[in-house]
Amino acid sequence: MGHVIRRGLTASLAVAAFFSLSRSAMAVDLNRLYESFYAKKAGGVCHPYEPFKCPGDGICISIQYLCDGAPDCQDGYDEDSRLCTAAKRPPVEETASFLQSLLSSHGPNYLEKLFGGKARDALTPLGGVEKVAIALSESQTIEDFGAALHLMRSDLEHLRSVFMAVENGDLGMLKSLGIKDSELGDVKFFLEKLVKTGFLD
Repeated sequence: MGHVIRRGLTASLAVAAFFSLSRSAMAVDLNRLYESFYAKKAGGVCHPYEPFKCPGDGICISIQYLCDGAPDCQDGYDEDSRLCTAAKRPPVEETASFLQSLLSSHGPNYLEKLFGGKARDALTPLGGVEKVAIALSESQTIEDFGAALHLMRSDLEHLRSVFMAVENGDLGMLKSLGIKDSELGDVKFFLEKLVKTGFLD
């Protein structure tokens, strides 16, 4: 009888030891899994449900946490005013492509009609098409845009009058600048997108 109790006790201790070992092995595996998951996120691969990678710390966050008023990146980049403005605007690539198509179709000085004398030579004095597209995307207001590109006050006021005409539905203003009927719709659509995201505020 003592043999059976001892054997039962030994079996119970073995089972307890096995479960204890399994739990610690499971904890180690979970820790390893978490570490590899975090390392993967920080190393450059973000999961589809957290596609935005904070540039400073490499943490991946969900798109819904961008510009929600609470910083999720350690440096607060997800609440940066330029990022939040750009999130409301057409993509930079789309804006650059549109500006480039106008220049390709109508010549290197075509955008003087909108941006003034510094927009000559395919926007070279303003830093080129890409710089102008980025400024249109990131600048909260037309004043910020003027400051970013060092526009003269007269050119900025001209641009403001163009935007106000579009906002008020005055296509005559665009026509007076020499914008043809065939491109009027595209130019108006492009400018309206900026107006709707507070560019004139």
